[in-house]
Amino acid sequence: MRQIKRGHYKEDEFQSTMEKVMKYIVRHREKSIFIGVVFVAAVVLVIFFISRGEQTHPQADLLHTQALGLMSTGRIQEAEGVLTELTQQYGNTRAGKIGLYYLGVLTYHTGRFDESIDFFDRFLAAEKNDYLLRPSALMGAGNAAEGTKDYELAAKYYEKLMRDKDAPLQVYGTLAYGRVIGLLGDTEKARKILQGLVDSEPPPPNDVAADARFYLGYFNK
Repeated sequence: MRQIKRGHYKEDEFQSTMEKVMKYIVRHREKSIFIGVVFVAAVVLVIFFISRGEQTHPQADLLHTQALGLMSTGRIQEAEGVLTELTQQYGNTRAGKIGLYYLGVLTYHTGRFDESIDFFDRFLAAEKNDYLLRPSALMGAGNAAEGTKDYELAAKYYEKLMRDKDAPLQVYGTLAYGRVIGLLGDTEKARKILQGLVDSEPPPPNDVAADARFYLGYFNK
């Protein structure tokens, strides 16, 4: 990806890459968040070192880098311990805030959905304008809420993502929101949202369109 001013990246480049790594987001929720973390880790590592105006601390930076290394080698339990230390001791730094996102991912991956929601909520409260990670955190929190069978809560997270027209994962949020509200019984609204997604311009990615058509057929029965 090509860097532009103040560490931001061109939306089309980021979205194109994110669509590839998140293509299982609806069909394989148990995999999607952990698959995404590998990519997000790489993105955040770059952004972390070029971000400006954020409070930093050498030890926080060290713990952040250590956690990334542990995650990249699959040492999840050790990574969680480092991230816990990071967020508890340096929660007001950029690294500490991102650590909350990672803890949301890792607790989701290990089936601790209530904890995952809590970590994602804390991250969302701490990072109001994070263009890259807020959409992923909203999707992650929605996935975790579905893990607890709280579909109404999941719909709230997906709706927030759906309404952010500039979010990189907006179409995935729209798809998830349409699916969940349909499962909650509002099939008419679900069909309207899903049909709008299929007919949108520019058209959604092929996997999103295919899933939207599948759920349209399901809710039309």
